[in-house]
Order: sequence, then C-alpha cells, then structure tokens
Amino acid sequence: MKGITKKVCCVMMGILLGVTILTGCGKQPVASPKTENGKKETVEQKQGEGPKKVAFICKSYTDTFCVWVKDEIEKKSAEYKDEFSLDCLDSKNTSSTQIEQIENCVAGGYDVIIFQQVDAEAPVQAVKEAAAKGIKVIVTTGSINDDGISTYIDADPIQQGTVLAEYAVKKFPEKANVAILQGPAGNFHANGRQEGFKKVLSDKAITIVAEEIGEWQKDKAMTIVQNWLVAYPDLNVIMAHNDDMALGATEAIKMAGKEGQIQVYGVDATAAGCQALEAGKIGATVFQNAIDYAHLALKYASDYLKGQEIKSVRIDSELVTPDNVKDYIEIHKKLGNIK
Repeated sequence: MKGITKKVCCVMMGILLGVTILTGCGKQPVASPKTENGKKETVEQKQGEGPKKVAFICKSYTDTFCVWVKDEIEKKSAEYKDEFSLDCLDSKNTSSTQIEQIENCVAGGYDVIIFQQVDAEAPVQAVKEAAAKGIKVIVTTGSINDDGISTYIDADPIQQGTVLAEYAVKKFPEKANVAILQGPAGNFHANGRQEGFKKVLSDKAITIVAEEIGEWQKDKAMTIVQNWLVAYPDLNVIMAHNDDMALGATEAIKMAGKEGQIQVYGVDATAAGCQALEAGKIGATVFQNAIDYAHLALKYASDYLKGQEIKSVRIDSELVTPDNVKDYIEIHKKLGNIK
C-alpha cells in the first residue's frame, strides 16, 4: 500500500492536535479506611458534590496494549482539566482487585468510571451498583454482560482474527503445521480472535498441531513455544492473539536457531510489534486503535457530564503488513512510543 490510508491520516492528525501534558493519573482514589479489627469502614462522598471526578481503571500495567491506552488517556486528559480530574488505577489483571476499585470509586464520589474489563461477568454487580447511584460506567477494550447498563468502546475481535488469518493463509507453505497462542480462557477478545482464526483456517489444507493459553504474556508465550519447537519440529506457523505473545514466540524461535523458518502473526500493532514486523520477525499484525479508545472514552465522559447521550461503539481495526508498516511506525514515533 502506497502512502498513508485515510484512517491513518486521521489518527496522525489527532496526535498532532493533541496536548501531551500529563495530569493526575499518578494518583489513586483513596481506598475505604480500615477499622482496628481490619474491617472496612465506608466513608462516602456524595456523587456530584464538588469538582467532577473521573477514574480510569487499567486492566494491567504489565499489558503493553492496555498501558498504551492508559498513556493516551493520560495525555489527552489535559484537554479536559477544566471539566474534571482524572485518577488511574491498576487492576493487576485480577477481577477481585478490579471490583474493589470500582466499589472504592463509588464510595469516593466519582462521577464517571472508565475501565478495561478483566472478566465479562465478575464486575457486573459492582457496575450495577455504580449505575444505581448515578455514576456512568464506560468500558473500553472490551464489554461486560450487564444488559447495556455500561457504555462500551471496543473493536470487533472476530474481525481482527479473520482479517489476519485471511492474509496469513496466503503466505503459508503447503499443508502447513500451525500452532495458536491464545489469550486467557473466556476472555472476550481471545474468544473472538480465536473464532476469526478458526473461521478462516478450518477449511484450509493445514493442520493445527497445538493451541495453548499464553495469558497475553511474552515470557509465558516464549516458554510455550520453546516446548512446541521440541514437540513439533515441523512447525511452520504460529498465530498469536496479541503482539506480546507473538514477540515471545520470535524470541523462542531465535533461541532455537530457527529464525526465518517459522512464520509468526500477532494482533495490536504495538510499537514493538510494528518494529518486529518491519524487521521481518513477524509476518503481519492488526492495528487495534488505542488512540481512538482513549480519546473517545474521555469525550464520552465529558459528554455525559454535560448531560448528553452516549452510545456504545465498535471501532474498526486495520491489517498491518510489510507494505504499510512504516505508516504505523510513524504513528508510534509521533506518540513517543518509538524514539
């Protein structure tokens, strides 16, 4: 693809117009204090009193894509400093922690809670309780099973898996042996990307020799692939649900002296993923638009606080290949993700 696509141009224009001053995401909402016997004592601030407050609850500060969204929210929040303050939290990829954080935000009088769900079921009751107190909940990078109480901003993971697999199969060797690195069991994005992969791969002359959960983690994926390379010496292709796991696969392949012999594909188009693609270490990835996730989440918070209606939305994802990866490298440079 020559030049920069219309969508990429829009992303870059938003970056150039954006303010990059960081605000209060280093702070944490104050947890409910404990009494002498260790039980929590609820100290509530009435929602709506005083300056408006927004909380962003990140799924995990160790997840590259989730942190990218957090970083963009931090940057963009400077434009809303006269409307609301922003605090950020790390759920550490743990549902119980995330639920407690939502509950603390409710008790702390927050007006809007934005979060990246760890699980689609676990936070539902906490979200219902927040909504009952007039607190708006926005879920980004996913959705939860709350019958539309929250508003979500997300991509279509089935589309992500499908577009990647449709490109990849054209590069596969004949009768390829394929292995799949999966995200967490039951995760909305992992399930959708797997469905997209399988929809394309199921009617092809290939063999899926292994599938294993890598929990989105580079190190875990590297260990899995090291074992695969011993168990399946004729492995040709590794499809990963995200770039971090794809990068773990490339490390294992390098350590085994098999660089250039096994194709690797990922999803997210993170800075490291795009650099690996440019270097020929992975074959393609899919741009999941962290910038739109972040910017739209804050716009929705602002709109809600002004009494405007906000609606759930799906954001398109784009295939990134050797032909157009330079466009996405440029995006990451503009964002400061690549120096």
